Amino acid sequence: MGGYSVWDVTQPEKPEQLFTITGLGLDVAHTFTPSPDGRYAVTETEYQYTPLRIWDLQDGQSGKTENIDRPISAWAADWRALSHNHEIRWPFVFVSAYEDGLHIFSLEDPKNPKTLGRFYTCQCEHEKGFGGSPENGWQGDGSVMQGAFGVDVRNYDGLVVISDMRTGLWTFKFDGFNGWNGKDHGVPNISSVQDWDRRPGQDSRPVP
Repeated sequence: MGGYSVWDVTQPEKPEQLFTITGLGLDVAHTFTPSPDGRYAVTETEYQYTPLRIWDLQDGQSGKTENIDRPISAWAADWRALSHNHEIRWPFVFVSAYEDGLHIFSLEDPKNPKTLGRFYTCQCEHEKGFGGSPENGWQGDGSVMQGAFGVDVRNYDGLVVISDMRTGLWTFKFDGFNGWNGKDHGVPNISSVQDWDRRPGQDSRPVP
């Protein structure tokens, strides 16, 4: 609830905590997504008015510190709301931003995130999200938890999918984004999608 923790699970039976990310009043720590090379991470906290935070993990990875307490930058679709889940396809971050729909920003300069595009999916009234009662249709005054809930990216052809709690399933194709492979961007080909052409941990050997 109060932050994030990075572990070495090279030996699953003997997990070793490497470092933590705490401080800045972090509460309800939610999504933690590292960059393909493990240098950076994007995190979300599940309450209104909080941005996505971008962290430089180098001091923790090198053993210089046991806790990182200051992000290097932050990004928000709208400061009045809340961005939810996200997927990294370096240097791009695809965000299901609840009331604000799909957003895409770039971490080409991690200290200065830059918004590249967006699409409004929620078609909803601000702060009329879920959290109420059956009598009011489950709408709760003040809640921003509605709209674009989940996001996924298909590496093969760049298809982007959004699940919206109010309006359903959305699929997107963007000019110039026709798929993703980390090697095209100078990083390991690591994402939330399995690299079916290579063995885990053996990037140079094709799967037979």
